[in-house]
Amino acid sequence: MRKPKLSLACFLLCLFFFSFTNEASAQQKLKGYVLDENTLKPIEGANVKSSINNVITDRLGKFIVAVAPADKSVDISYIGYAPQKVSFGNVQDSLLIYLKSTSKTMDEIVVVGYGTTKKSDITGAVSKITAKDFNKGANTSADQLIAGKVSGVQVIQNSGEPGGGISVNVRGMGSINAGNSPLYVIDGFPIDNAATVSGTGANFTGMRTSRNPLNSINPNDIESIEILKDASATAIYGSRGANGVVLITTKAGKVGGLKVDYDVYFGVQNVMRDIHLLNAQQYQTVINELIQAGAGTPSQTVDNFSGGTNWLDNMYHKNAPLQNHNLSFSGGDEFNKFYASLNYSDQRGILINSANKRYTARLNLEHNKNNFKAGFNLTTSFVKDNYVANGMDLNERAGIIYAAIAYDPTLPIYTNTGTYTLSPDMNIDNPLAIANGKTSISNLYRTLGTAYGELTFLKDFKAKLNIGADISNQRRDTYVDRQTIEGRANGGIASILTGTDNSFLSEFTVSYKKKWRIHDVSGVVGITAQQFGDKDQSSQGSGFSSDATRTDNMGLGDPTKYIVTSGRQANSLLSYLGRVNYTLLDKYLLTASLRVDGSSRFGDNNKFGMFPSFALGWKMEEERFIKDLNLFTTLKLRASWGRTGNQEIGNYQSMSTLGAGWKAVIGNGQVTTTTPSRIANPDLKWETSEQLNFGLDYSLAKGRVSGSIDWFVKDTKDMLLSLPISRSTGFATRMTNIGRVRNSGIEVLVNTKNLIGKFNWETTFNFSYLTNKVVDLGGLNNIFSGSAGASTNVSILRVGQPMYSFFGYQVDGIWQTGDNFAVTTDNVKPGDIRYRDIDGNKTVNAEDRVIIGNSFPKYNSSITNNFTYKNFNLNIFVDGVFGVDMLNNNLVDTYFPANLKRNRLAEPLLNRWTPSNPSSVYPSFVNTATQGTKQVNTYTVEDASYIRLNTVRLGYSFNLKNFAYIKGINIYVAGQNLAMITNYSGYDPSISPGGGGARIDWNAYPTARTFLFGLNLNL
Repeated sequence: MRKPKLSLACFLLCLFFFSFTNEASAQQKLKGYVLDENTLKPIEGANVKSSINNVITDRLGKFIVAVAPADKSVDISYIGYAPQKVSFGNVQDSLLIYLKSTSKTMDEIVVVGYGTTKKSDITGAVSKITAKDFNKGANTSADQLIAGKVSGVQVIQNSGEPGGGISVNVRGMGSINAGNSPLYVIDGFPIDNAATVSGTGANFTGMRTSRNPLNSINPNDIESIEILKDASATAIYGSRGANGVVLITTKAGKVGGLKVDYDVYFGVQNVMRDIHLLNAQQYQTVINELIQAGAGTPSQTVDNFSGGTNWLDNMYHKNAPLQNHNLSFSGGDEFNKFYASLNYSDQRGILINSANKRYTARLNLEHNKNNFKAGFNLTTSFVKDNYVANGMDLNERAGIIYAAIAYDPTLPIYTNTGTYTLSPDMNIDNPLAIANGKTSISNLYRTLGTAYGELTFLKDFKAKLNIGADISNQRRDTYVDRQTIEGRANGGIASILTGTDNSFLSEFTVSYKKKWRIHDVSGVVGITAQQFGDKDQSSQGSGFSSDATRTDNMGLGDPTKYIVTSGRQANSLLSYLGRVNYTLLDKYLLTASLRVDGSSRFGDNNKFGMFPSFALGWKMEEERFIKDLNLFTTLKLRASWGRTGNQEIGNYQSMSTLGAGWKAVIGNGQVTTTTPSRIANPDLKWETSEQLNFGLDYSLAKGRVSGSIDWFVKDTKDMLLSLPISRSTGFATRMTNIGRVRNSGIEVLVNTKNLIGKFNWETTFNFSYLTNKVVDLGGLNNIFSGSAGASTNVSILRVGQPMYSFFGYQVDGIWQTGDNFAVTTDNVKPGDIRYRDIDGNKTVNAEDRVIIGNSFPKYNSSITNNFTYKNFNLNIFVDGVFGVDMLNNNLVDTYFPANLKRNRLAEPLLNRWTPSNPSSVYPSFVNTATQGTKQVNTYTVEDASYIRLNTVRLGYSFNLKNFAYIKGINIYVAGQNLAMITNYSGYDPSISPGGGGARIDWNAYPTARTFLFGLNLNL
């Protein structure tokens, strides 16, 4: 009989728990407090070291350290303060120690790939954001914590819905068909950030982007976020580092007694910026006047009505509530530390029937004694989403925003019989019928955990084993009932979508660190393997006898209409990595790294890829000629080069695969056939990004001014493109590595301490400039992409131009009565839009299209001001984006309506051209289709630049020196999305409902203006 084997993970966990029973110690104890010399405030986390013991001060600055009988002093140190050696006489005395702040903060520890390093020794472009710098509003995901806070990192909200999708681009977008999102690494675990279930369900309109999977991580648990931007920093992640790497470190316990924190906030949300449609009276007047001008027939006249309906207003959930509760426990001694938390978040959407709830729990444990360290980080969550039908579709398939914009405002909500009113003039459902009759609920369970053990041997070596798992299970239930047009026609439509995503990680690394005389060497080598797998299944039924059971009993539907699908995929990575850091004279820095990645996604001839990087650093402040200036505290020059990859090409792209083919009738039965769906490409490989970076870190005026400047060029080559091939192969295209895109730019960070004393004022300014250019398309002249409703071929990829540039028609105003109509053969009249005839042939057609806009912002900036006075603290955050455009497809529907009776945006119609009002801006709207529907033009592609008052938070901290059980209380009020300056006419220029690619705004879920009241309680 086989003997059971104890896994290494179980051994580590058992060892961790048993180690909590430490032997009693008889050493003497020295007590004391550590305070800031200037502010007299306690310093939490200061290191107090005796000859036999090492402890950390608690929230009150208090410490209790064991001392040997021969000890006469202890050493006190803390980042940003001058270290002290403090003598003591009687061990019974309580010491009161004041640390002096230093201007040099470059000894801050920064997390990098597979290790940590001092900020002063970093040679790559790495930005660190800690909890005190995070965005202060209602944040449901890690992405939102850093939005606008890091130069070169653009965080775009794809939807304003609770838990809505977010796109993050680090130093621009370089891929056409592969992913453009950074790699997220949480506590050393590289996660798969894809949605577990990507579908929406039958006849349910959804956004093109999924909810954000990072919503399952509690933002309150995050201690710091490091963004690795250049190739020197990201090459250690090889074929997954091309789009940058986001390292998320969660909170850990600290030495001291039990610390209990309870954070709570409540708030309300309303639409930040509304769009204005014709009201019922304006609609009747305008439509009837257009009919009289020849746009319609007398039978289409809008009759007198009673009341009317503001359909868009009925879609809004006024004062939508939200709340968040976070309870955490932490503590430990010099050997064992723990952190645990519970979180509950509930956010109702500002569109009716939309909501997001999240429950999370976390436990982080660490044991560190002698030469062995072990621990684990575990989080589990349950996220419930209530979706509302809304998104990029039209007519019967439309969502509630599209329907509410277009629906006849003179109609009542209900008929005399109590059913929803339907317009006889359009094939759009009643907006409230859609909102209440199309429901979709998702339940997501996710558990992410890592366990590690680290052994120090031969004094300078450390061996570390890290294992982890990320497991997600999701089910989404969608039902379309008989209140809707589609539901009545099909006897109800039910869909169930389920999915499971698994990821397993195993890593073993050996690190080395040695310092002698003028040399300082450190390095790491390792092997890592990660396996990914996902399964999905969907079932659909219709023809139910009633709506009572919805998705709970699919067997009651018509058996001839059942549709069942399923799928399963897997991929894996096997990698070897190494990095060496060398410092000479504490002035000259060298970093070199190499990663070799093997991926199952690559072709047979390219299973392994190599990703090297090199970086140099020069601490100029250590040179005599700089010291003599007596100006700079820090002045470091950096230069780096490296290659990284992008393996987000999907599974099985290099292989010949089979799919469902035509159905055939053999005998008396119908047979499903299979057919090849893809031709093999054994040479298919990862996309490669090669990046050059020069940077300067500085600190001057005794630390009052500090920051960094970076210049970079990033070339992405071997892009994945579907190129035409000979049809004799049986296929039209084949996925091929070809093409090149360049991103280049400048990033600037400035931190200033404007006032120091009783009144403190600090400012952080971020600025980035980015250019994006297509360099090569593998011989193709153009690639068209992007669509929304009737708008197709919205953008173009063309050599020499930015990716996804808007491609359309120049508008030169409005044809007027006295114009020379002989210059055109187009069927135009006074009041029509005047398009520019680029080629001069008197006809405006597709050949006259030009590039008219840019989907990527050239400039991003933000400024954060922090003020403190006595117990008051004020945070003001302003961000801005400039040099970017967006197709406002709701404006397209105004200029080119599907029919006369659809409602539209008010301003163009109320100020339209008429013989008595010869507008040079707005057309007459009488002959909207006589020139064809040129949807993409300089009227509908709008400037999406903006300046936004993003967040304002005012707080007050109470002094509770005489309270035994309450250590601190802070109350605050905050507002988000308070004001915006922009020329954009849609809901919000900062969102992009279409996700990556061309920025298209159509039926966007509106952004919320939020007001919060919160409380932080420390026990």
